[in-house]
Amino acid sequence: MKKYVLIYFAAATLIFIGFLALATTRSVHTPQQGEVDTVAINEIVRTIAHTWENLEALETQGFIYRFFIVNNNGERVFSTAEDLPSNEASAIRIGFLPITIAADERIIGTALFETTPSTMGPRVSNELILAFLLLWVLNAGFIVVLYMTIVRPFSRIQRFAHKISLGILDESLPISKNNIFGLFTQSFDIMRESLRDARHKQHKAERAHKELIASLSHDIKTPVTSIRLITELLQVSAKDHPTITEKLKTIDAKASQIDRLMNDMLHSALEELGELSVTPVSTDSGVFLDLFKNADHLSKIKTCPIPSCLVEIDMVRIEQVIGNIITNSYKYAGTDIDVSFSIHDGLQIDISDYGKGVESEEIELITTKFYRGSRAKTLQKEGEGLGLYVSKQLMSKMGGGMEVFNRDDGFTVRLWVKLSQ
Repeated sequence: MKKYVLIYFAAATLIFIGFLALATTRSVHTPQQGEVDTVAINEIVRTIAHTWENLEALETQGFIYRFFIVNNNGERVFSTAEDLPSNEASAIRIGFLPITIAADERIIGTALFETTPSTMGPRVSNELILAFLLLWVLNAGFIVVLYMTIVRPFSRIQRFAHKISLGILDESLPISKNNIFGLFTQSFDIMRESLRDARHKQHKAERAHKELIASLSHDIKTPVTSIRLITELLQVSAKDHPTITEKLKTIDAKASQIDRLMNDMLHSALEELGELSVTPVSTDSGVFLDLFKNADHLSKIKTCPIPSCLVEIDMVRIEQVIGNIITNSYKYAGTDIDVSFSIHDGLQIDISDYGKGVESEEIELITTKFYRGSRAKTLQKEGEGLGLYVSKQLMSKMGGGMEVFNRDDGFTVRLWVKLSQ
């Protein structure tokens, strides 16, 4: 649209320049011999004779012929235009008509007429130029109004549509109350808001879906691990019964397959999601006895009394945390586990085993995503390096924290649980 307005403006300017050149040419034309209006010329001559003593008065007359006047000495005493010949001889050579001027029966001078009527003389040409200049100004004003009311709003809409195509939906489209396309523009902005809301809802639904997958896949891993541990114990007890042992191996293999599939699902969900949602509620600290009891499939946990208090926890998430820690201890230490509780700006829970612990240079790494320590690789234990990472994230989400450290006689995971206000 802008291109066409510029073309239109350029064409109007060229027309103006062309008309200006034509008017100038017509105002300075070459005299030509043609049919002479003798009546008009005689009227001009009588007027000259009557105003001979004041020839300046002729300047206000609208004569249709251009002429100049010489006195009896051949001197030019008046001219209707500066571009007329300077003397009588040169004027006659190019076709000027000489008329003698007489007053009181005596000759007082000669008027030499250009025989083509000057109906397009300078005064008329100037008026036309002024009129066309005014027309050009009006045309330029119209173009400005056209640009402000049509071209610029459409350009804004074009840029706005491009931003929408790029997914930029937070920038609104400026709407002017004087814009003739105001309602049309408002419709575009309503469309942008609808798209933005739809995208937010879509992202929220996708996030909820991914959180559900991550939560379920990780929750399923804990009972599957318990099934595998119990199956291993049963295999030892039934080693004298080949048929039962074979069935238990099948159960263990299927449980292992489920565990790998859950690892894949959790891995994918966490990669896209980055974190799990947590909803802490005020809960009595006594629930930890049941949580540790439910996680102790091998009966290796010993707990001390729990201080009575109210804590802010998400029951599902804290169960995941405890399950992850106990499972890791079973897998890598295989020793008894002591659990102690104390109050230090929150409920502090120390979960300690008596295994070989973690290499000192790996302590800061084992709570990062997908990192597996050298002992896990040496012992060829299955896993994805997510248990402690997820546990630390969940504790932080519940307003607490988690720390891991080696002791002289083993390894400890320390949890801080936020107290209810």
